[in-house]
Amino acid sequence: METVENFNKLNSIKRNEPLALIPTMGNLHLGHLSLIRHAKELNLSTIVSIFINPLQFGPSEDFSKYPRTLEADLDLLIKEDCDFVFIPDDKELLHDIKNLKAPLNNFLCGKSRPGHFDGVLTIVNRFIEVIKPEFCIFGQKDFQQQLIIKEHLKKINSNTRLLTHPIVRDKNGLALSSRNGFLSKPRREEAAKIYSYLKEISEHIFNYDQDEEKFLEYIKTLKDLYQKKFSEEGFEIDYLELVNALSLESLKIEDKKILIAVAVNYAGVRLIDNICLTRSIS
Repeated sequence: METVENFNKLNSIKRNEPLALIPTMGNLHLGHLSLIRHAKELNLSTIVSIFINPLQFGPSEDFSKYPRTLEADLDLLIKEDCDFVFIPDDKELLHDIKNLKAPLNNFLCGKSRPGHFDGVLTIVNRFIEVIKPEFCIFGQKDFQQQLIIKEHLKKINSNTRLLTHPIVRDKNGLALSSRNGFLSKPRREEAAKIYSYLKEISEHIFNYDQDEEKFLEYIKTLKDLYQKKFSEEGFEIDYLELVNALSLESLKIEDKKILIAVAVNYAGVRLIDNICLTRSIS
């Protein structure tokens, strides 16, 4: 694995296959590693960026406490036969950077974390400008994020193509996240109820066979019911939303692709998860 730490060296890396960029903030886990494996299955070279992006942290979010595990991260990348790791110098990366405004910012996490996606998009766009990868790979746990990146790449007519990979979960169903490390083992077991509830909601929607005119009313009832269930289990709800999976807008009766998305605070840790489903409409 070759380590790249400045823009000049980026220009000299040898690509044997098309290059896939996997942006991360480090503290790597199996979810990140699955993206590398997915790229390898597609016969792509891999470049993983490790950069704790200060632009995506809000004033009340503690940038300084984000786990920094570079040595362990590099060991994992070597074991996965990653081709390149990009560890940019902060000053070089942020110098004269153009701050971007993210689309789809008025939905889900964008509403409760103002400026977060602007910061994400600004840095990912910078990576794409300097690395010029043929592909960029994101996991679907950050569903809104990958939609935003996809919309941006389309808008700027980029040659970089977005690929997504399914959520990787613990045996108990909890979506893998760097934030899970802040939870004790018993808390992680309890947090698995997040996915259990999302699955229950999806099953209710998938099996809906009543009057289609009452579908949106049914959705509201489901949402109210599961907001109560989450609260009763000690989850502080940021949002629980059932929306159009393509636009993140409120559901219409004719919508087939539905995103069930949730963000909660549990034991002081913010956790997100989602399920995307396609319902058949008779």
